[in-house]
Amino acid sequence: MACDLPPPPLPKKPKSPPAAPTTIRALGGDLLREIFLRLPSLPTLVRAALTCHSSLRAVRSSPAFRRRFRELHSPPLLGIFLDIFESDTPAFRPLRPRSDPGLTAAICGSDFFLTTG
Repeated sequence: MACDLPPPPLPKKPKSPPAAPTTIRALGGDLLREIFLRLPSLPTLVRAALTCHSSLRAVRSSPAFRRRFRELHSPPLLGIFLDIFESDTPAFRPLRPRSDPGLTAAICGSDFFLTTG
């Protein structure tokens, strides 16, 4: 009769050191630009780009990125001019009744066509 011995203990795996946290600077400009292309609007891009120098540099340094962002994100329609009474100056009617904080952030002191580098 064979004696029932417990199985031998499994060898312990050496613990690998924890991964270092990823920072914005470690991502690099190309990856930041790919992330920024997926943002929903220009005001969101402006807020994201102004978070740190690396982000701002990634957006400013690439005219190709700015062209591609404009191609993917059409500008919002802010309002229309109405000439109901056939006056010399048509009246402008905004389409958004309330102030849009994202749009305000992009317009205030910004180059909203992202043409400066």
